[in-house]
Amino acid sequence: MLTLAMRLMTLLLFFQFSLVLQVSAQVVTGKVADRDSRLMLENVEVNNVNTTENVKTNAKGEFSIRATANQTLIFNQVGYLSDTVFLINIKPFGRYMVLNNKFLNTVEITAEAFKPEFQYANVYRKAKAIQLFKNKPFIFYPSKYFSREGKFARRFKRKLEREKTERQIDQRFNEKAVVAVTPLNEAELDYFMVLYRPNVKKLEKMDDDDMKFYLMAAYKEFKALPPEKRVSPSLMSN
Repeated sequence: MLTLAMRLMTLLLFFQFSLVLQVSAQVVTGKVADRDSRLMLENVEVNNVNTTENVKTNAKGEFSIRATANQTLIFNQVGYLSDTVFLINIKPFGRYMVLNNKFLNTVEITAEAFKPEFQYANVYRKAKAIQLFKNKPFIFYPSKYFSREGKFARRFKRKLEREKTERQIDQRFNEKAVVAVTPLNEAELDYFMVLYRPNVKKLEKMDDDDMKFYLMAAYKEFKALPPEKRVSPSLMSN
C-alpha cells in the first residue's frame, strides 16, 4: 500500500512530466519579409539554436517552429544579412530582413555566379503577371499586377536585373583592365571609369582587342580634356 509521501511524489512527477510535454509542444509562428520592398521572402532558413531544429518559410513568408521563451532563432537567406531573435514569449511575430549590400556590390562575384532568377525565384514568380504558353492564349493575373506585393516584386526585380547588368560590365571594364593600358590612377582613374563606362550592348560587340583599342582611344580623348575636366565635379567643389 502506497504511503502518503509516495503518493505525493508520484503526483509531483506526473505534473512535471505534463509540464515538459506542454512546453515541448509549443510552436512559434511568424512571417519574414524584405525590409525595403516589404515582399514576403520564401525559403528563409529559421534555426532554433537551442534545439537545432531548422525550418524554411513558405511562399507567403510564413514559418512555424517548435520553440519556447528564452530560446534563440536565427534567420538566414542568400543575399541578406543574418538576423537573430531572442524569444521573450511565443506570440506570432514578423521579421524584416536587410539586403546584404556587400553581397550585391562585390565585383569579385562573377555575373555567372549571380543569377537572380534562381537565387530570388520567388521575386520573379510574384512579379510575373502574364503567363505565355505555346499555341495557347496568354493568361493575365490582375491580383499579381495590381496588388501591393506584385508592384514591390516588379520593382525589386528591376533592381536585381540592373545589378546583373552592372556585374556583366564590371567583369571586363574594371580598374585592372584600365590600368593595364593606361597610366591613370587615383581621382583621374575613378572619373575616367565614370565617363567612359560602356553599356552592356556595346561591350558585347567588343572582343579583347576591341576592348584595348576602346580604352586607348578613350584615354587619348580623356587626356585632351582640360585638367579641371579630368576630375569629378564633386571633388573639385571640395
